[in-house]
Formats: sequence, structure tokens, C-alpha cells
Amino acid sequence: WDGVSFYSTTLKSMGICLQLGHTSGVRCINLLPAFNDNFVIIDYNSIYKVGLYFCGCVSAQPHIIQLLCAHLFPATTVDLKTAATFQALEYFQMLSFESKVSTFEFYKTAAHWTDNTGIHVQKVCANAISISIHHITI
Repeated sequence: WDGVSFYSTTLKSMGICLQLGHTSGVRCINLLPAFNDNFVIIDYNSIYKVGLYFCGCVSAQPHIIQLLCAHLFPATTVDLKTAATFQALEYFQMLSFESKVSTFEFYKTAAHWTDNTGIHVQKVCANAISISIHHITI
């Protein structure tokens, strides 16, 4: 709120960041930012831009495993910058079984939940969900 109207903001711009690889409450001393320090999480009801940091300790799991442990399914195996929540994938799977919704329609719905004004159009990354769904259904 700027005194006159609401303004768009992201979790990342508010300073919210996710740290993977350690138990809750334990700080990592060797944080590695996600590719280009720009990470997108697709949930069933929104698309979030967040700061995401992988554990870079010597004993750390691979980045993909760190995402999976956080219930995030990566859209790619290199240059990780987008993931879908397990909940979003389950929700999409049920919708597609029952109503034949496409990945693009599902993504657009999440984008509209994120911002339905049409002022800040979400970058289309329906491919991310398509790739995630493809890997899960194999």
C-alpha cells in the first residue's frame, strides 16, 4: 500500500528467501544462490518469485535432491530456476484426469491467481509444468 493504492511486490523483494539443505533453524555457512539468483515456484494457486539458496557445504546433497526434499519438483536438471510444488503437480494431475485441463490452462490459472489485473503479465513458463508432469507420469 503506497497510501493511494496497492502495489505489486514479490516475496523476493520483501527479503523472503528459502535456504535448502539443512534442517529448519540451522544456517548454512556456504550458501549458493539459484541460477541468476532468480527462482520461480509454481504452486496450484500462485506463482512465486523467491530468493532460493542451495547448501554448498562439502557434505551437501545435489541441488536437485535439495529441491525434492523441500517438496519442489525442478523443471530442468541444469541451471535450476523453476520448480513446481508437489501439491501443484498433484492438483494438476487430478484436474487433468477429471476435466482434461491442459498444462497451459493450469499455468494461466495460477498466473491469474497471482495477479488478475492484467497489469503485470506473468512470463509464460507453462513448459516448466509440462516438463515436471512428463517426468512424474513416466
